[in-house]
Amino acid sequence: MAETVTARAPLRISLAGGGTDIPSYSARHGGLVIACAIDRYVGVTVHPREFRGRLRTATDSCETVAEAARHPDPMLRACLTRAGLVRDRQVTVFGDVPSGSGLGGSAALAVSVLHAAAHPHAPGADGLAETASRIEIEDLGRAVGKQDHYMAAHGGVRILRFAPSGRVETESLDLDPGVRAELEERLLLFYTGISRDAGDILSEQNRRTLQGHGDALERLHAIRRIADDMADCLRKGDLDGVGPLVEEHWRLKSRLGSRVSSPWLQELHDRALAAGAAGGKLLGSGGGGFLLLVCARDRRQTVRRAMTGAGLTELRFRFTEHGSRAVALPL
Repeated sequence: MAETVTARAPLRISLAGGGTDIPSYSARHGGLVIACAIDRYVGVTVHPREFRGRLRTATDSCETVAEAARHPDPMLRACLTRAGLVRDRQVTVFGDVPSGSGLGGSAALAVSVLHAAAHPHAPGADGLAETASRIEIEDLGRAVGKQDHYMAAHGGVRILRFAPSGRVETESLDLDPGVRAELEERLLLFYTGISRDAGDILSEQNRRTLQGHGDALERLHAIRRIADDMADCLRKGDLDGVGPLVEEHWRLKSRLGSRVSSPWLQELHDRALAAGAAGGKLLGSGGGGFLLLVCARDRRQTVRRAMTGAGLTELRFRFTEHGSRAVALPL
């Protein structure tokens, strides 16, 4: 690398199917997720030189990645190791949301680092997504699926199919422009102020699934069916059907593990519905992060007032068709 490279990858919201991409489920039954990339990002800038040949990040400095055991961010350390950025580099990370907020930030970070390191010879979106997923699943041993990595690499509004073999197929949902615009308007995001580790929360679901726990499996089967129904609604332009499906998804998901919800988080959800939201769920693994709400046009401002009145911060967004992108500044 003889140039400064900046790469960024989009965050995502999942409408249905979350949890069925985790290998403990998808390797036996196959998974299906409906997700949308949004115009909020995580990215990196990699500068190829650092005085005395060290690796310097925005938060720490060390001789080599192998000596960076004290680095406060194991995810960043694992990404740099996989990318081969072991020395003679300065790395800066930037992001639009706090880490651990349920929008796929860890995956977007991994995809961005890999893209920047390999530019201009980076693999295609599938290659970036697969390697990024191995960082979390293999290198860090996290009980996560691959949906975030594929959305960060591909972008768009997509159906993701997870085969028992581990293969992932992506299909762009070619929505009518009017339907797409109205769907954007109906979706609201509010930050609960709680950051958490998705792998820690999902480990309980993973364990219960591997043990063949009947209740957990039935809930995941039902969540998988909701993803099919969500795809049908979007294809038909039936946006009134989106809110109830999101709500049913949350009813099932909130009981997949003891840390997915809490009395306070459920109170926030119920407050939103009382204000007129048609459905809502915590994104990612739950436990905090962002609350996704579905609202008809005439209820949006009432719901916004209810959520901000409870101390939550709204994150405005639009969908984006673009996945990971990288640009270089020659030295």
